[in-house]
Amino acid sequence: MLRVFVVPTGEILRLGGKLLKNNTGYNLMHLIIGSEGTLGIITEVTLKLYPRMRYSVTLIAPFSSRRDAIRAVPKILRSGANPLAIEYVELEEILKSAEHLNERWPVEEGFSQLVIILTDVSEDSLYAQAEEIERLCKESGSGDLVVAEAREEQDRVLRIRSNLYTTLKPDVCDILDIVVPPSMLAELIDIIEELGAEYGAKLPVYGHAGDGNLHAHIMKVDGHAPEYFEELKRKIYEATVKLGGAISGEHGIGETRIKDLKLALSSKEIELMREIKRIFDPNNILNPGKVVGLA
Repeated sequence: MLRVFVVPTGEILRLGGKLLKNNTGYNLMHLIIGSEGTLGIITEVTLKLYPRMRYSVTLIAPFSSRRDAIRAVPKILRSGANPLAIEYVELEEILKSAEHLNERWPVEEGFSQLVIILTDVSEDSLYAQAEEIERLCKESGSGDLVVAEAREEQDRVLRIRSNLYTTLKPDVCDILDIVVPPSMLAELIDIIEELGAEYGAKLPVYGHAGDGNLHAHIMKVDGHAPEYFEELKRKIYEATVKLGGAISGEHGIGETRIKDLKLALSSKEIELMREIKRIFDPNNILNPGKVVGLA
């Protein structure tokens, strides 16, 4: 929880606490946490730690197409299983990431793969979830699943997955942070494929499928941003918003996305955000030109 917050005019706010419930006035704490440093300076926080689950396992399910992999995600989420994460990766890029780390990726088949992390206090419950998820993946067209049980193997899988952006970064114009309801993921992935074909563009995708959050990469051509870059990005954003999504699921707006905000928010929403910025930071001294900017 956020505890101490200093506004640009010098006042100190103390927010949050140990209450389990609090519906007293507007929720300034969450407003400030999501403000990307534009409303003030957080000087003290209190973190809540959760005990680590005793048992864990990581499943890797290969699929022959993007759509087959993605359509399995809502089934898993509706099944009663409670995965810690459902990650979507594509074979070509994940193998590059493994090579970059001088590691070996355990599954070298399919076009797309789901990496599903399960944790539980009971070993029996853990493997019951794993069996149900395997059934649902097979029902959606997956090949044989690989199960990583040893902690060392699970950590290696996560390390390779986490290295994807570092591996791709030299050849990337932009990494998009789009998010839709998980039930809309299949529609979104279809649109990305259609746009890639329309522009002759390579658009690798990976992301947090269990959250509906995908990172689509617009790649450089001959070392430079292609002419269609901005137009293609705009079309992906428009499709995302039309599916009930947003242009940033976790990375934020900052300076890079500020010009795209009008694709996702109404002029009234943007103006309300600017008014909030003016109230907290009338002299515009904190992260000026970030998130909404002051017109």
